[in-house]
Amino acid sequence: MAFSSLTPSRLCFKICGGLLGLATALVLAGCSVASINSLYEDVTPKDPDIVFEKGIIGAWTASDAKCVTTVTITSNEDIYDLQSVDEGQGCPEPAQKIRQQARLVRLGTYYFLDISSRPDDVCEACLALHQIFLTSFTKDTITLIPIDADGLRAAISAKKVTLSTVPEDPKMIIPERPLTLTALSKDLKAFCHGFAEDKTVFKPESAEMLKRTQLSGPRQ
Repeated sequence: MAFSSLTPSRLCFKICGGLLGLATALVLAGCSVASINSLYEDVTPKDPDIVFEKGIIGAWTASDAKCVTTVTITSNEDIYDLQSVDEGQGCPEPAQKIRQQARLVRLGTYYFLDISSRPDDVCEACLALHQIFLTSFTKDTITLIPIDADGLRAAISAKKVTLSTVPEDPKMIIPERPLTLTALSKDLKAFCHGFAEDKTVFKPESAEMLKRTQLSGPRQ
């Protein structure tokens, strides 16, 4: 179905309903940006910017007040499988396991994690949303920084970047309202590579750190 056949409100309803799991938990404290297209291109042979890092396989935790998110990462070749569960009295929802998939994309010297729902979990009338995080990792930590919606809106308004989005009513924009991108993968790549060090778009204060709780294998 062509985007032009949907009103902005109807389109937002269909796609924003998919903001579940780890990606949502990581951006609840700020303004989130979701993308209809992935950061990687779905081509054969595979997009050369997709990379695999064995070091991020394992179990990780992120704590916020009285809520602890445990994330278990496994892989099937270069596709990561993420299972996350929130536990604790401070969690917004009852504990439940949520599965998502992710791919790691390297653009120059920068890494980005593209997290989305698994294809089998997306209904026929829905669109799978992607959330993109500037990513860095060590043996014991993974640091994820989401795209800040207000910072991106400001960059688009100042014509520092051109990215197509779901049309918004300026009178209806409120804090923490997601911004939904419809830009092509190649344009997303150019944006992420060009703005990776822009602290108004990838805000350091929005970073979430996951700490390893078990090693993925014996030390080498």
